[in-house]
Amino acid sequence: MFKSMKGGKKKFFSNIGWLMGGKIVNMLLQFFVSLATARYLGPSNFGTINYVAAFVSFFSSISSLGLAVIIIKEIAIDKCDNNEVIWTSIWMRFGTAVLSTISIIALMFITNRNDSMIVQIAFLESLSILFSAFDTINYYFQARLLSKWSSIAEVLAYVGMSLYRIYLLATNADIVWFAFATSTDMIFLTVFLMIFYIRIEGFRPKFNWQLGKRLLKQSYHYLIAGLITILYAQVDRIMLGNMLDKASVGYYSATLTISTLWSMIPTALIQSISPILYDAAEKDRTFYLRRLRQSYAVLFWLNATYSIFVGAFAHWIILLLYGKDYLAGTAALRIVVWYYGLSTMSTLNQVYLANDGKNKYINLFCIAGLVTDVVLNFALIPIMGINGAAIATLITHIVIQIVMPYAFKETREIAVCIIRGALLQDVISKEEMQIIKGKAKKVLRRG
Repeated sequence: MFKSMKGGKKKFFSNIGWLMGGKIVNMLLQFFVSLATARYLGPSNFGTINYVAAFVSFFSSISSLGLAVIIIKEIAIDKCDNNEVIWTSIWMRFGTAVLSTISIIALMFITNRNDSMIVQIAFLESLSILFSAFDTINYYFQARLLSKWSSIAEVLAYVGMSLYRIYLLATNADIVWFAFATSTDMIFLTVFLMIFYIRIEGFRPKFNWQLGKRLLKQSYHYLIAGLITILYAQVDRIMLGNMLDKASVGYYSATLTISTLWSMIPTALIQSISPILYDAAEKDRTFYLRRLRQSYAVLFWLNATYSIFVGAFAHWIILLLYGKDYLAGTAALRIVVWYYGLSTMSTLNQVYLANDGKNKYINLFCIAGLVTDVVLNFALIPIMGINGAAIATLITHIVIQIVMPYAFKETREIAVCIIRGALLQDVISKEEMQIIKGKAKKVLRRG
């Protein structure tokens, strides 16, 4: 299968290397700058920024149009004009981004007439939505196994954003300018992605209306799913801010930062693996399912290892990183870290559904997840505070990733793959096991 790909195994592993390397650098930059920001702002102000960011995330999801999976698939199977796909997607996303930006500013103004600071924060954070349209270029690099360029662009963007935040910290800047910092990384990313893309494909902006309609016809399931996903991903912070206070959002957001630090690594793996899975699905179903189980197994055990470690040292991790002001989030961290581990599997689920033409189930699963999350948040937040929000979200992801797929005969294969992958069943073929045993015997003989 690797031989069928341009560049073969070398290109594949080089792609993974660049993705992983870039994600690790970005992860560290973002993490430490976020720590300094959280300590400087305190739980209440940090919570306010994240409260507004929850709304921005929803509108940003609208502007994405659910195109990510479709674009990667279109380019990976190499049956279209790549440049035309990318620019058609950019123009569609930018138009939607303009409307989304206007909408969120209007919403914040209407709902927070007596709080001008939140309106200012919303305006500065929503600028990221406009520039996110050009993030489409990332899909091109991923699909062509050219993640070297997207990784470099992301690192440079995070460096620029980090330097800006360091400047704000050094000058004791007001909270609103920290809100703008959430947009600077996307602005920098746009600049560098465009530079690298133009060097490879040239500057040939075009728009194909027929292609646009075809892409939207395929992606609307993912758009709806993305909106619902963002809702249940952000509804805990929104409900915490409304039912409790902004400081609770700050504690909770600190736990999310620690959890998402790790999620970048499995996400990078999935991004690199997905073109391989699309290619395999076209050729050999048995081989494809085994690769899928292997991917689930790797993700599960990577996430489990990290979650156990964080759970064991949660108190000391928060104390060391955020200080005693954030210790109220200790128990929530032990729960949330498992939720983020499960959430990374959703992308693999989407790959399966896209390959099998079962996109309609995406929306069904996500709606079930949203209902579960809202109901549980209403029930648990008044009783357990941020811990209730964490439990609600964890249960929601178990429902989405495993329970709902298993409930339908047409999608049961997803749940089976996850379970068998987690149990390491059929992950390694008999032939591969014989090779491993043979190599082990050789090593022992040499010893």
